[in-house]
Amino acid sequence: MYKILLVEDDRETASYVKSGLELEEMTVDVAVDGQDGFECFQKNEYDLVLLDLEMPRMNGEELVIKIRNINPYIDIIVYTNYSQFADIKKLVNLGINGYINKGPEADLRELINIVKSKLEPINEDAMKTLINGTDVMKVD
Repeated sequence: MYKILLVEDDRETASYVKSGLELEEMTVDVAVDGQDGFECFQKNEYDLVLLDLEMPRMNGEELVIKIRNINPYIDIIVYTNYSQFADIKKLVNLGINGYINKGPEADLRELINIVKSKLEPINEDAMKTLINGTDVMKVD
């Protein structure tokens, strides 16, 4: 079972997203702001972090930096209404692994599929395609 840290200050949105992820048999811890999210991250192990950008006490950008200092490999997906291209580009450079708009057109099923695609291991067919498309030196 995968464990997700959801950092979202809007309790209604957090409840909605948490419920959707739990239907897919994921465990979800919810933090209500960036500082709370960082404290949860320090105390627990997670497979993925899903976070908003605009939050009290510590914004999403600051949280990404702090998480990356602890774990450079964990997947971090930003889930926010904030869509300024320059800011998203900066977050990509800081190491986020995805961005999902939670605006009026937001689709919970799309969010769940993106989260699952980050978590699920590569299947055998995809692995064969990857290996066949890679130049591998044969060692005798």
